[in-house]
Amino acid sequence: MSVADTLADRYDAELQSHGVGLRDEFLEAARELESMLTPEDFEVWAERGAALASQSLRSWEAAVEFFRASPEVSRLIPFDLLVRWSESAERLSTESPLVAAAYLRATPAVVQALPADPDFDIGIQGENITQQTIIRTDLDSWAQAGERLHQGNWKSIALTVLFFDESPKIFSGLSMPQVDQLVDVLVVLAERSYQLATTCLEASGALFEELDFHDREPFLQFAAALSRSSWADTRLYFERGPELVSRIEREQRGAFLQLAARVVQSAGRQGFPHFLETASAMGDVPVNEHETMMRLAQYLARRSPVAAMAFLRSVPFVLTRITSEQLEQWVEPGARLLFDEGNIEGAEAYFKMQSTRAEGTLASLSARVELGSIHGLLRMYAKALTGSTISIRSTEELVDRGIGWVQQSMATTEGTSIFLPPFVGSFPEQPSNFQSYKVFTTHQTGRIEFGSFHYQWGVDGVYAPASVAERLPDAPQRERDAITDMERFFDLFEVRDLIASLFTVVEDTRVDAAVSREYRGITPWLHRLQSIEAERRPDARSMSLRSAFVESMLRSSLGRRDAIRWPKDLMEAMGTALGALAVVEEPNATVQDSAEVAGALYDIAVSMPNIRNPYNDEDWEEPPSDFGEQAQMPGGMGQSERELPEDSEEQEFEVPAQPEFRGDFKPELVQLLSRLRDQASGEAGEGETLSSDQVMDALSKSSEVGFPDASEGDMAASMGQFLSNLEKEAAAAAKAKQQRDQNGEESDGEGGGDEGGSSDKGPEITWTYYDEWDFRASDYRPRWCRVGERTGEEGTLDYYQDTLQKHHGLVVETRRQFELMRPETFRRIKRLEDGEEIDLDRAIEFIVDKRAGVGPLAQVYWRRNKVDRDVAVAFLMDMSASTDEEVEKPRSGDRTDGSFQGDPRNYFQWLAERRAKQISEAPKRIIDLEKESLVLIAEALEAIGDSYGIYGFSGYGRDNVEFHVIKDLAEQFGDQVRKRIDKVQPVRSTRMGPAIRHTIAKMEKYDAKAKILILVSDGRPQDHGYGRDRTEKEYAVHDTHQALLEAKRVGITPFLITVDKEGHDYLKDMCSDVGYEVVDDIEQLPRRLTSLYRVLSAE
Repeated sequence: MSVADTLADRYDAELQSHGVGLRDEFLEAARELESMLTPEDFEVWAERGAALASQSLRSWEAAVEFFRASPEVSRLIPFDLLVRWSESAERLSTESPLVAAAYLRATPAVVQALPADPDFDIGIQGENITQQTIIRTDLDSWAQAGERLHQGNWKSIALTVLFFDESPKIFSGLSMPQVDQLVDVLVVLAERSYQLATTCLEASGALFEELDFHDREPFLQFAAALSRSSWADTRLYFERGPELVSRIEREQRGAFLQLAARVVQSAGRQGFPHFLETASAMGDVPVNEHETMMRLAQYLARRSPVAAMAFLRSVPFVLTRITSEQLEQWVEPGARLLFDEGNIEGAEAYFKMQSTRAEGTLASLSARVELGSIHGLLRMYAKALTGSTISIRSTEELVDRGIGWVQQSMATTEGTSIFLPPFVGSFPEQPSNFQSYKVFTTHQTGRIEFGSFHYQWGVDGVYAPASVAERLPDAPQRERDAITDMERFFDLFEVRDLIASLFTVVEDTRVDAAVSREYRGITPWLHRLQSIEAERRPDARSMSLRSAFVESMLRSSLGRRDAIRWPKDLMEAMGTALGALAVVEEPNATVQDSAEVAGALYDIAVSMPNIRNPYNDEDWEEPPSDFGEQAQMPGGMGQSERELPEDSEEQEFEVPAQPEFRGDFKPELVQLLSRLRDQASGEAGEGETLSSDQVMDALSKSSEVGFPDASEGDMAASMGQFLSNLEKEAAAAAKAKQQRDQNGEESDGEGGGDEGGSSDKGPEITWTYYDEWDFRASDYRPRWCRVGERTGEEGTLDYYQDTLQKHHGLVVETRRQFELMRPETFRRIKRLEDGEEIDLDRAIEFIVDKRAGVGPLAQVYWRRNKVDRDVAVAFLMDMSASTDEEVEKPRSGDRTDGSFQGDPRNYFQWLAERRAKQISEAPKRIIDLEKESLVLIAEALEAIGDSYGIYGFSGYGRDNVEFHVIKDLAEQFGDQVRKRIDKVQPVRSTRMGPAIRHTIAKMEKYDAKAKILILVSDGRPQDHGYGRDRTEKEYAVHDTHQALLEAKRVGITPFLITVDKEGHDYLKDMCSDVGYEVVDDIEQLPRRLTSLYRVLSAE
């Protein structure tokens, strides 16, 4: 009998008491270990196993795993370590046999996965360092790590078991100290959510195995900080963190994660969003810039980690405006705020780009020119060129409309407005980029001024007679007739892309020639951009022949015929083409000439086979210098086609790229849009109404509209949406034109409104952005709030008439008082040297003084001067939800009534009468008193003749400040205004600052000697995001105070009226140098408002 069998027999009774299977596991393991252990060690092993099985009722489960794992573990570690391993298992089993079993089961794989310490990767055999000592320490620490997760409940047992089960994977990526850090994170998470801790633990094995070795420690440090400050975000960090970190330059990842950990510790729940945004932002910057970025960030982090992270987030945007060499120059003012002035909030706002100081510094360093900063100047420039107001807008707006224009970087026009890219940064200096904007504007102005969109079918040009009649018999057959002249012209040609490209080149040639003659001041920069564009053009020799032909025409149109390269044996055709192109450069050439020249060039192009590389490079040469000097239309309507060379394949025509300064040109689409506008405004003639099918057919064949990546089904949907957008655009433009015609106004040309793009029912909204004052940063947050101006909704006249009747006495009294303020028609002006009549009293005084030798001036005349009040006032009414509160709630003591008198028999009759009275007389609200005040003040001001506007404001958040126009300053008072007063209702919150600034902007445009702004509110300013958090009230008060000061700086007298009885608490700060009044008796608001106006306007 073997030693193993002997041992099994000895422990048979003890093992059998825990189950039949345990003896079999013991025997199997003993037979394997018999040859590996000494008799003494073998005995010790058996004792340890039997002792483990006797720990508790279910500890036999741990013993089974001990016996199963022992042979493999014995091969990997010395026997003394095996004993310590069993002791750890016995200790774990006292807490949970399931935990001990998981520990034992995972040990073989863990021992093999335990990494060597990287500090000793040479010295595993070095002095005092052995694999055995590392394993001994790690096995003990590993068991202790599991014990830390176990908290005595079933959820913690499940988490600990999972930890031991996952340990082989985890140790393939982490060292034991790092595993301890991971367990620290899991312990913190488990206190909040075992599910979250489990999820993170399950992800750890694969995560750390893939993570770069040097990134693991910082990754865990950030995880530890995140688990303490924003534990719910830890799962998202484990999911997305590795990919985001991998986008950062390898040597900078550790520093970045350490900085992120500091930010999380100070910013709490906001720290993780900062991490996500910053890591993503750094990924958008070339990795060779990351070292500089992190160096500057670490410098800023010495005082404010939040400012450092904000800087990193802003760098991608900043580098679109300045070079990387200028980055430190931009950082300097923010660093001075941080270190020299100690203004941490100001520095953080600076690096978040929420500071006008930051934007100003960037603008001073940047060569890029923003359209917003020169929009007004370009509008005046376009008006100077044309004599009429032309709207200047951003191409972003046109692209958003979805009506065919898709490139934000290309200037263009849709026939009425000019659309320019939001910025230009082609040159390294601002003056050059500004001149580029002027060239862009000039070319688009030229298209409008010189009639690029006015092609008429069959009309002769100045130099070229119309050839459409001759072309018509050979034109391709179309299913429907064309609906615009431009479409009809393009329909004459088989290859629409080719004729459209040639017409664009020819018409742009004509426009540039006209610009050079008419606007000589811009010519040097026009020629400079033409030359630059010619140098950028692609090599024509790599193109198909027809594309190379169009490219050659384009280079000629840029004034660079020397840049043309063309096959020698086709040079005669090139000479003919250049002569034809020169026709449109002649004075007085029209768009009709351009169309005929484009047709002639088309005939030349289609005579050539459209093949690629038909000639060797040496066969291409520059045309003779005298080509094109004489403008001449080709004789005849076409040329004989050349035969296709053998082994050649006809290519699809590829449209050459348009020069940047010329932008997009869509004459066919512009004419279609013009027809739709006429139709929407009722100006289309009889029988000229366009059907949707006609428009859809025109769009489907146009080369100016394309959906290259759309499937057949998607194409139909896209075309349908496109048609819908066109119809909305036409309807909105027609409505805007009708309103301008009614008001006798030109297009405002502001470029910031919402003209066009929507005809949906509901009020039209014009959005405007305003800065907001951050008192902590002592700076403005640029373009922080978006104010949406809309005309107030209309109700009925009943409310206005009822209010007049209800307050008839007060209305009459107020109107009489205001009429006393009306000035006399004429006032006598005395003591004049010249006038209408002699002032007898002054004449006598003059004679007496003269005889006395005093010698006064002969100021003895008087005349009557007409004196008018020149006052404009804007009433800004609070329409927040709080104005829905009742003025006076029913008192609990108001139950006794004469008809009840405490008699139970009369109770039900009394109750019915009381309820009927409450229904017929609804309780009065604050907003009702505001509306009554508006009725009263409107009647009074109409009596005196002062100009006035009535506005209401509310909204929710900085992106949606609602500004309701009840009556504009220049608007006549009438039934529309009366109906709007009826619909004044409580809405949402009270963001006063932007509403005041928008009112100031409206008043600045109105001409009056005295301007007054009266703000009526029921409480302090408050709104979502109007401060650091919901509890901060100072931010809103300071912003409102700053807005009131802005009104004073531009000559507007602000005054605030509040019905908040606690208003003195904050008004002393908000209106420290501005007039205000707290109306204690809210029902006196209408009377007090009119009285205050009399005082303010008199001053």
